Amino acid sequence: MSGLVDAAKARLGRPILLTLRPRADRRRDEPGRCSACGHATTFAFNSWVIPDDLRTAWGAPEVGDAYTRRESMFCRNCCASLRVRRFSDVLLSLYAPGMHSVAALVQDPAFRALDVAEINTIGSMGSLHAQLARLPKLAFSEYRGPEGLGEMIDGARNEDVSRLTYPDASFDLMLSSDTLEHVPDFRAALRESRRVLKPGGRHLFTVPIVATRPATEERAALGPDGEPVHRLPPLYHGRGAGIYRYIPVGADMLTFTEFGRDLVDIIRECGLEPELFEVPGDAVGAEMVFGGRAPG
Repeated sequence: MSGLVDAAKARLGRPILLTLRPRADRRRDEPGRCSACGHATTFAFNSWVIPDDLRTAWGAPEVGDAYTRRESMFCRNCCASLRVRRFSDVLLSLYAPGMHSVAALVQDPAFRALDVAEINTIGSMGSLHAQLARLPKLAFSEYRGPEGLGEMIDGARNEDVSRLTYPDASFDLMLSSDTLEHVPDFRAALRESRRVLKPGGRHLFTVPIVATRPATEERAALGPDGEPVHRLPPLYHGRGAGIYRYIPVGADMLTFTEFGRDLVDIIRECGLEPELFEVPGDAVGAEMVFGGRAPG
């Protein structure tokens, strides 16, 4: 039943993201081919996807603009955002350089033989998850809450990335996108990645990062009572600007961490060999994808 509900939400949500936007945004649409679904399409810019308080916190207009592009530029076929397509590009470069879409990659026998974990639904309205779900060995999970870890809740396995219930050396590949910033102890999550990866396996992930910020900052932590203790004014991801202040484009998630360039060093400290996939000319770092590879 949950899968049917999610599909219905996607059918309703995609037209909203693609069409409910300021008229002037249309001038920033771009043609292209989607590396998630493989279709030749138009990518739709939507300036309402980023909330005003997040732009204020970033300060620099170029950061806000770069992240607005990252979180929009939606594929008119599958609704994959620029962030999702960058994630798809890296997957293809690592596992099938001759292919042009994840839709094709998931049909490749070598990739289908891998043990893959997807942590939280990747992509606007499940755009990348819809492709990954075709993998016969995909272990998909969402974090629904601290109770019932490892159990099926609302149609998906419930996991906490900082204390996974999977056995050691379970996966060749772990995938997560813009999740670690919402985890109270992201270092514990990276150590858990190391534990459940097979030798030579990797965790590919994205997080919001500002390339000019040298050090990672803790915005909030959990207190003894399990409630957030704020070191900086609270910031949430999910609710946008404009009319999206009243129609959330996603769940409001508290940001515990703001990442800086030292994330590469932190990945190494957590027992993984860091990998950094950058786009030339991306001065902000909005299009970065990170990897952490297990020894062996």
